[in-house]
Amino acid sequence: MLHLKYYIILLIGIFLALGLGILIGVTLENNNVLENQQELIIRQIESEFEALRNEADMLKKSLAVLEKQKAEVDSACEYLFSRLIEDRLHGLNVSIINFGQDTISTDLIQLLKLAGASVESSITVRADLYARQDLSTALETFLQDGQDDVGRNDFHSIVADELVLSLIEGAFTPLSARLKEMHLIQASSNLKQSSDVVILNGNGRNNRVGPSQESSFDIVLIQTALNMGLPVVAVEPSSVEDSAISEYEELGVSTVRGIDTIYGKLALISILEANRPE
Repeated sequence: MLHLKYYIILLIGIFLALGLGILIGVTLENNNVLENQQELIIRQIESEFEALRNEADMLKKSLAVLEKQKAEVDSACEYLFSRLIEDRLHGLNVSIINFGQDTISTDLIQLLKLAGASVESSITVRADLYARQDLSTALETFLQDGQDDVGRNDFHSIVADELVLSLIEGAFTPLSARLKEMHLIQASSNLKQSSDVVILNGNGRNNRVGPSQESSFDIVLIQTALNMGLPVVAVEPSSVEDSAISEYEELGVSTVRGIDTIYGKLALISILEANRPE
């Protein structure tokens, strides 16, 4: 009886050992499968990353080639543009009137000089030109007694008359000089010769000079110049959102929209060439 129990216990132990061995084997095999899967995924990721890196390197090389080609094209265009406009405005005296601070007067001056024009002056009109506290100070030595009220009400017309007269005569009038001293207008240089044409470098309907209830100074200036026989060309950069070009065209002046583009620059040179003295 004792031997039978012994054999039964032995058999049970053997089966438990087999079961435990099978369980351990399956577990180890599953671990190998997971490890293999992880290694496979890692290899795929590394392969894809390598492919992306190679593609990025190729794109960088292509971009470098395109940038070099663009630089060569830009250089060629700049050379051809300079040769195209060279001396086309020789003998033309030009003055520029800017409105506001955000202007491209420097580029405009370089363009005109490249075309052979003589830039007599670049005048910037400040936005606070109409500040009432400045009116009496600016006009007191130029208006006769009893005309102060009329002078103050028509200050924009008076300033426009004086500026246009300065450009025509080739020298700043006393009132224009007084406005310069008060820093209500700024000029790059003193006028030495009369101007054949004036370029109105505008900023659209924004940053306009003058109260809303009165005519804007750019409109008054154009009307005054035309009345005095001084040609006007109105220009605006392409960045202007609220353009005033249509208003200028209604006054009968030549206009250029997008003066900061090569097409705008060519258009301006063509327009100014028509005003060049024979």
